[in-house]
Amino acid sequence: MKTFTLFNGRSGGAQAIGPQVKQLAERDGATWLRVDDLSDDELFARIEQEKPDRVILVGGDGTVSKSLGLLDSPSDLEFGIVPTGTGNDLARSLDIPLNDVAAAWQLASGGTARPMDLIETSRDQPKLLINAVTAGIGGVVAREIATESKQTYGALAYWLQALSVLSDPPVFQIRLRLDDNEVIEQEVYAFCVANGRCAGGGFVIAPAAKLDDHKIHVTILPALSMVEMLDAGINFVLTNEDAAKRIVTYEAHEVQFVSAPEIPCSLDGEQGVHDRLKFRIVPAARRVVGGPNAAFGEE
Repeated sequence: MKTFTLFNGRSGGAQAIGPQVKQLAERDGATWLRVDDLSDDELFARIEQEKPDRVILVGGDGTVSKSLGLLDSPSDLEFGIVPTGTGNDLARSLDIPLNDVAAAWQLASGGTARPMDLIETSRDQPKLLINAVTAGIGGVVAREIATESKQTYGALAYWLQALSVLSDPPVFQIRLRLDDNEVIEQEVYAFCVANGRCAGGGFVIAPAAKLDDHKIHVTILPALSMVEMLDAGINFVLTNEDAAKRIVTYEAHEVQFVSAPEIPCSLDGEQGVHDRLKFRIVPAARRVVGGPNAAFGEE
């Protein structure tokens, strides 16, 4: 198997992990390229010219998102991932080892690739996303959230801690359309549009999501009082009782939103402010290696 390794020297753990991964790549005869030294056109041309069977992406969510979005040829090109970022959220959904570089490399180089969906969003031009869009308060404060909060509140810690950090969280009036028929109009603190299960460095925002289910998973955090928020968190994690009335989830193939005022968004980690965006699922868009407990459906 002809293998290329794309390394982002600017990712969060690049300096600590990069040399070890490079040794493994050289041992196995994989071509080593630093993507931060190449333009998009240069990288695309190199892959087109060399025609590897598999590309191993060494970097964080940003590197993975950019590379999977850019490298769409040949159609049977396979991808492995060695995570070196600070969030590594797609790697979590793919069950890739986060603290064992040798194990991550072994999986990336020798594991079986499976078809994975992507999300296409329309802005100035179409862009492919691998993992999730978080809109509202969540992404702003994710880096401040303590590990203890993750363990205590589980799936909702991402949103609960965001509210505790912000003394006066902004409220956004959104109009959400799902598959051109169902319309939701609601005041919210935040919502997410997800392909994978995690955002913000391991917070589970779409626990039912599978990377090959051909669906976009939408989670809405309605504007509630702090008492209601804490109650929603306890119910969701412990009993799931009444969760549908508070933390609301939907599934769709196409999603579009309008927000007033404009809402801060993180698109696979890329920050921006938007008053409207459209999303659609792109089924089986790339072939990606995952571990034994990756968020794929039954084969």
